[in-house]
Amino acid sequence: MKNKNLFFALFFGCLIILTNTSCGHGNVKQTEVATVVADTVKKVVKDSVPAEVKNTLPVHPVYNDEAKFIAGMKVTNSKAIDSSLTKNKSWLEFAANLDKSWQKTDTSKIQKMKVWRATELKDANTKTVFYPFSGADFFNAFTLFPKAESYIMVGLEPVGSLPHFHKGTPNDSLAAYFRKVNTSLFAILNFSFFKTHNMSIDFNDKELNGTIHLIVLFIERTGNSIIDVKPAGVDKDGKIFNYNSFKEQRNSGGTNRGIEVDFVTTDNVLKKVYYFSVNLDNSHLSKNTDFVKMVNSNKGQTTYVKSASYLMHKDVFSDIRNLILDNSSFVLQDDSGIPFKYFKKDVWNPTLYGSYTGSIPLFTGVFQTDLDEAFKAKSGVKSLKFGIGYKYKEGESNLMYFQKK
Repeated sequence: MKNKNLFFALFFGCLIILTNTSCGHGNVKQTEVATVVADTVKKVVKDSVPAEVKNTLPVHPVYNDEAKFIAGMKVTNSKAIDSSLTKNKSWLEFAANLDKSWQKTDTSKIQKMKVWRATELKDANTKTVFYPFSGADFFNAFTLFPKAESYIMVGLEPVGSLPHFHKGTPNDSLAAYFRKVNTSLFAILNFSFFKTHNMSIDFNDKELNGTIHLIVLFIERTGNSIIDVKPAGVDKDGKIFNYNSFKEQRNSGGTNRGIEVDFVTTDNVLKKVYYFSVNLDNSHLSKNTDFVKMVNSNKGQTTYVKSASYLMHKDVFSDIRNLILDNSSFVLQDDSGIPFKYFKKDVWNPTLYGSYTGSIPLFTGVFQTDLDEAFKAKSGVKSLKFGIGYKYKEGESNLMYFQKK
């Protein structure tokens, strides 16, 4: 069809030029006709090229293959992964087990989340999703808000660096690495949250040394491909910038060490995810004016909070709580986020989902009477067909969606 359209454009273009030349239409110059024909041909060629060809972005030959390998996905003709490693018994077992776990999570949770978001979150179409206390949990944020252009994730865990998989990598080293990745994934895939204590141990390792490992794994497993991985920071004006190298970042002494991962979706849309290792309690945030300016610069953002250890119930986290309330147009959270009482009725429209029965035994003194009354009133409370948060079983979970008036 493309060649056929191009042929007709050229044929009729030549016919017009010959006609105008031979018939002597003095009011139309031959050069003008040629220009029209050229423009027509350009348009036909452009319209004939499939969208996936026009918009294709080149994936990074090293970072993307490293991420796929970490995600237990097939890698062929790689410049980064030695072919012998794709036949390694430890990796093959890890890949097979993760395939099963991911398929189970996709069926029991992800597909249900996609159906839910299509109706319940259709208005939350902001460019930026802010996810404080996230750890490495990219996949929940992306699943719920796939149309965002950038995701800003924040946690205490270090950023880390990607490992190099090369010929001669010892079998025991490879086995240990993927055993640790599997251990780190267990809670998020089975219980819907990372365990903070476990993460401080999991990500304090020579190989598995930060959140970047699981972030790139989730990027690949959610169907995306990596364009680039860059060290990031926040300048004095609150703008995110990139260091020239990871070595420069390490030597900078900066307080907002982060990473930027550029990735492309299956429909060839470029997106960015940032992760910053930042302490968000008042004593640190009050001194971190660069980071505060960055949050303030994203006014109108969507904020997502899940399994946040009820930190923003405490006065020592009032600053980040106020930053979220001041700068967000939409907030999606479970009961571990900002207490219900801070969402003033004259500012926010709330929608409640699922059921509220208080916290798990690990957390005490965080029961919200007003939230309990709101759920018991049943007025406007909607069902939630998937489990999420600390009470991860379907039928026991809750979500609250706040839209600023």
